[in-house]
Amino acid sequence: MRKALRTIAMAGAVVAVGVMSARTASATVPVATPEPGGVIRLDPAPGELWNCGGWSLRAPFATSDPLSGLAADRPLYLHFTPGADVWVFCEGSAAPFIHWGPIVKAGS
Repeated sequence: MRKALRTIAMAGAVVAVGVMSARTASATVPVATPEPGGVIRLDPAPGELWNCGGWSLRAPFATSDPLSGLAADRPLYLHFTPGADVWVFCEGSAAPFIHWGPIVKAGS
C-alpha cells in the first residue's frame, strides 16, 4: 500500500512539474488598417488562422471576409461604405479566442 501511494505521489509530482512548465499557446490579434474605397485590411500574424468581421451603423451593417479561416498567411478584407465607423471583431484558434477589436473608420 505504501509503495503504491509513493508511486502515485511521484507520478503526481512529475505531472505537476510538467503542467506548470508547459507553455500556453497564444495568438497575435490581427491589425486593422483602413484602405481606400471603404476597405479595412486585417493582417494576421504568419501561420495563424483568424475569422474576422465587422459591424457598422451604415449599410452594409455586417460583413466578413468570405475566405477568412480558410487560408493562412494572407490579409483579410472587409468592405464597407467609405467613411463608416466599423467595430472589428475576430475569432482565432488560440488564446485570445475572441478579440473585440477597435472601431476603425473605413477608408475614403
